[in-house]
Amino acid sequence: MRVKINASMIQMGLRWLTSGLRDFNVILAEQRLTQADLVWLSSLSTNQRQLSAVDALPVSLYRVHYNTLKVGRGYLDDEEFREIGNKMVMFMEFCHFSRVNGTSPILAVGLDDVAYRVFEAGSFDSRMMLVSRGGFSIGTRCNLRKLRMNLSSPTDQLRDVTTVLLGDLRHFLKPGVSGIGRVKDYPSTMPLDVVATELLQQKLQPKLVSQWTGLNADEVVRIKRSLLRDTPLVGSQSGRIQAPNKTLAENPLHSLLYLTVYRLLADNPLRRTNARAVVAAHREYVDLCKAVGLEAGDMISPSNGYQLSNAMKTGDITLTPCSKCKEINARYALKPGRCIWCNH
Repeated sequence: MRVKINASMIQMGLRWLTSGLRDFNVILAEQRLTQADLVWLSSLSTNQRQLSAVDALPVSLYRVHYNTLKVGRGYLDDEEFREIGNKMVMFMEFCHFSRVNGTSPILAVGLDDVAYRVFEAGSFDSRMMLVSRGGFSIGTRCNLRKLRMNLSSPTDQLRDVTTVLLGDLRHFLKPGVSGIGRVKDYPSTMPLDVVATELLQQKLQPKLVSQWTGLNADEVVRIKRSLLRDTPLVGSQSGRIQAPNKTLAENPLHSLLYLTVYRLLADNPLRRTNARAVVAAHREYVDLCKAVGLEAGDMISPSNGYQLSNAMKTGDITLTPCSKCKEINARYALKPGRCIWCNH
């Protein structure tokens, strides 16, 4: 991870708290932060160990909200210009965090890619209007008090990443909230051999490529051999394809994180296995794991990620709130395991 953001945003919260009651109340009215959020974030600034842990996360603790992207043109007086300009710098930092780290905006800062492109690529004047009239604001992405903030444990850091993204999933699944599911599957007009080549390059096993494309298994093997001749480093992920329930049982946290990422990215994930989103989700999942210090051998393979996505489509695996702690957990329908959050 090349750029960090959380410590800077927490410092901003502290400055808001110390700016005076009037300014503080204005911030609470304009941003989607509660007083409890700001008090917690500000108290964190005095704990260097925990602050370092959240600053090392590859996802922001804050989500960028907006009401509309259709704002037209307008005029700002001097006071508005100064105030909106300061806010715009903050939102540009969120865009910078996503772009430089190469993380999808929906995962990095909870902003859908359409709004990200409009804001990031817009002119100075258009960005000013978006902040002024588009309802751009920030809010926390999850219950921050549930974060472990343990920099010495990659697993705890990965749990915190999962907690943040599950908070986003809850938000975007609410009625009337849009922004997820932007990765559409390969179009039907795309030649199947081209699709097969791309999936093989992403290290999916030939058996799964044949299953998804409908190509003869021998044809897929021929394409793979051709790839191996041209690019020797392209090969299938080592290890066997596992049944999705076995992957879930052996790697519950990794399975939950992968499926959460896939659910946020994929178009219609409950109706079809979106192969293009499988590729995108696995790439993002691997980057998140690497960012917290996990080794490749600890991660789910692309093929087993495909199997998990397919099981979500069939309903064999669901993302369901635990009946006890209410946290979202990945459950195998035929034999639900214990909740990874409360062990219920």
